[in-house]
Amino acid sequence: MILIIAEGLLLALAWLFSGDALPEVTDKIRFMSISEMFDFSVNHENEVADSLLQQYIADTSNSDSLLKRHSLSRIGPKKKNVFLINPENEGMTALDNFFKALYEEKDTCVIRIAHYGDSQCEGDRMSWIIREKFHEKFGGTGVGYVPFKDLSPVSYTRYSSGNWTRFTVFHDRYSNSYYGLSGLVFHFSRYAVFQPDDDNGQNNDIKDTHKVKVGSTYNSASVSVKLGENLKYNRVSVLYGRTNDYTLLNYYDIENGNRLASDTLPPAKEVVLKTRIMDEPVLKLKLEFSASNSPDFYGVYLDGNNGVQVDNYAIRGHSGDGLMLIDDDHLARMIKLLNTRLIIFQYGMNVVPYIRSDKACQSIEELYYQLFMKFRKAAPDVSILVVSSGDMARGGEGGYSSYPWLPKIVLAQKNAALKAGCAFFDIFDMMGGPNSILVWTQRKLAVTNGHFSSLGQEIIASELVEALMVEYNMYLHKHRNNKS
Repeated sequence: MILIIAEGLLLALAWLFSGDALPEVTDKIRFMSISEMFDFSVNHENEVADSLLQQYIADTSNSDSLLKRHSLSRIGPKKKNVFLINPENEGMTALDNFFKALYEEKDTCVIRIAHYGDSQCEGDRMSWIIREKFHEKFGGTGVGYVPFKDLSPVSYTRYSSGNWTRFTVFHDRYSNSYYGLSGLVFHFSRYAVFQPDDDNGQNNDIKDTHKVKVGSTYNSASVSVKLGENLKYNRVSVLYGRTNDYTLLNYYDIENGNRLASDTLPPAKEVVLKTRIMDEPVLKLKLEFSASNSPDFYGVYLDGNNGVQVDNYAIRGHSGDGLMLIDDDHLARMIKLLNTRLIIFQYGMNVVPYIRSDKACQSIEELYYQLFMKFRKAAPDVSILVVSSGDMARGGEGGYSSYPWLPKIVLAQKNAALKAGCAFFDIFDMMGGPNSILVWTQRKLAVTNGHFSSLGQEIIASELVEALMVEYNMYLHKHRNNKS
């Protein structure tokens, strides 16, 4: 009965889906029969996926984590990529600008990677693995971007006072196009705000004087963050803008309740990055804001002085098209201020169930091409890596099998990426192609809807970083040959 009700709700949502940004996506809705809804059998095998998985997890019996197995220092100079395409144009590859920054700037500044995605990546999933590996290889610490209010992250603990409002490019949209680089913008008010995805009360190990109650009023707004010992940082940056008022910012050490420092955020017509360098690392930090009217806040960034940082910009349910709403000049200023040098777009799973025609695939290809070109124009010297959708299955007659249009959807993503001069990483083929999700599900690395388990996320993220390092080694080889 629950499944029947769920099916009815999903059909209702499908009819309500606007489809404005994705033409032809919602056509030809298919009603599942009662027998299909209760058929959970698997009627397909994929020996390629099984073989690849044996390779990916060959040594996990001797290691607690793939993070240990995939040491970047073990990547040989002659290794070639199978699933990553790094196109070359006029002697430069799509990733060369990022590699140049790694080679020349990692010891003097923070080089940022912006990781965009959907529920596969939300709450810092996958991003934390990529971050850990880059920290190990190139230096860096902290967690990078921290939203003022969002879903609970997996890599740190956050508590927000109850008077924050969160706007996104996907839902709860803002009144203008001045979103943060994450696609989010935050405001505080005097009164309590109730929104979905609020994590108040879930993070009990950070205590805060603010509690969300009916009719609550506030004299300030705050966000508190707790990090592990391995993520020590000494730079706290607040990205904000579009305010005519001064805002008082106090920094507190939650451990002992001491106020560490105070800053004033001056009025700003455009986006500003206000940075405070701490005398010593603070693993339990509280930021408290006071002003007559809230500025536009775009996020907090917790970093070291140099190395690489990975900022997680994922929004659940998002397909990436909402990023087109961000003002072009505003976008360019944020990328430059933050020194973002690589952008990773990891989308697709939210459109897969709705694509059932060549015309819809063409629409997806054009949409993603426009998105990639928007960021290319905003930051011509920034490298872009497009990550495809992974395999996903649906139930039907004969059991579960991959969505039939998935190969063409991945091809559309690939075509858009290469046409825009971006690198492309093929998770679909990396998993083993059609029906590979069934093998991953049997190994408890994923579920049939395409979401990965913790170990599955480690495999995907580790293979992605290793592929990047293969290209980086090629860049170093070419660079050294050119110098000689």
